[in-house]
Formats: sequence, structure tokens, C-alpha cells
Amino acid sequence: MADALSTALVAGATGLVGGLLVQHLLSDGRSRVVTLARRDTPALGERHEPRRVDFERLEDAALPFAGADVYCALGTTMRQAGSKEAFRKVDYEYVVALATLAAAGGARSFGLVSSLGASEKSRVFYSRVKGEAERAVGAVGLPSVSIVRPSLLTGPRAERRMGERIAEAVLRPLVPILRGPLASLRPTEAAAVARALAAVVPQALPGVHVYEPDALRRLAPGG
Repeated sequence: MADALSTALVAGATGLVGGLLVQHLLSDGRSRVVTLARRDTPALGERHEPRRVDFERLEDAALPFAGADVYCALGTTMRQAGSKEAFRKVDYEYVVALATLAAAGGARSFGLVSSLGASEKSRVFYSRVKGEAERAVGAVGLPSVSIVRPSLLTGPRAERRMGERIAEAVLRPLVPILRGPLASLRPTEAAAVARALAAVVPQALPGVHVYEPDALRRLAPGG
């Protein structure tokens, strides 16, 4: 008898990293993939179960957390959010709510897409919120947490952001000299982040593990 499929639950599947992660998980063939989004999305195959959820009332969604590998690629920008409060709601409150429910529901592991420079002590609001979310996720009682901290993400976005275009244009020519301590500043391919998450999260290593850009590139060569 064939082994039963594991469950991979992905929040933020309509974003850059989340969308590539879903494609990777489905092509891998080992998981039933449940995606969470605020709007209706089409199924991408027999093993894909898209669910429309209200992140304000995520506890009402009756999600299949037991034994699942949960991936959180939720995130927004200050421009999209419109205010610090709205940004924090997505990048902290929704993230921590998902992790808390996953822990209570018996999830096997949890993967979080964070950002290079994330720190509770950062003077930069974006980085501080990311750091606070990392700390909170690590404290909810999940048996295994994998946190990835990519640098500037590159990949096929539906919406190209002006700031990211400028940063990428500046950094790309500098890649050959960004070595040693500066290597973490190289842009990170979103596909490499997705592959790295798909590699480390199912391992369910006990405790909290953080992967900086250099580690992501080792886990997913070519990124």
C-alpha cells in the first residue's frame, strides 16, 4: 500500500514565495496541499485544496493542522498596507495567530518567511515587526520552527514594486564583489526560498532554526 500523503498547509499562497512554494510542493507529489487566501482561488490539481479564509477569524476555519507541515508566507508592504497598524496586522498578528492555532492543532512543523535584518531591537519598523513575529512564533509551543530570512527577493511578481526595481538594479552589478560578510546582501531568488522551505520544513527538526541568505543558497543551489 502506498504511503498516505502528508498535509502541507500554505498561508500566503498568492504571493511570490508562496505561489512558487505551492508549485514546488505539488510537483514533488508527496503532499496534499491546502492553501489559505482571502479570496477564491482555483485548484491546481487533485492534490490541491484552496480555501478562502478570513484571517481576522482564522480560528473559525477548522483547518487540518494535525500532523501538518505549515508554511507561512504572509506579508505586505507599507505602501500596500497604508499604515503601520495595517502592516503590523498582516506581518505580525495574522502570522502569530496562524502559528498559535497550528501549535494548538498539533502541527508537525512550521516554516516562516521573514526577512534579512529582522530583529526586535531594530530601529527600522519593518525589521522590528519581522523580528517580533519571529520571537512570538518561536514561543507558541510548536515542536519545529524553520525561519528563512531572504535578502531582496527577485522573481516573477504580478506587481513590480518601484523600490525593489531600484534596489535590484543597484545590487545586481555588485553581486560579483558581494562576498564574505557582504554575501548576504545579494538578491535572493524567490524560487530558491521556496525550494529551501520545502527542503527543511518537512524534516521537522526540533526547536527553532534560522536560515540566512547564505544558508538558503546552500539549500537551493542556483538561488
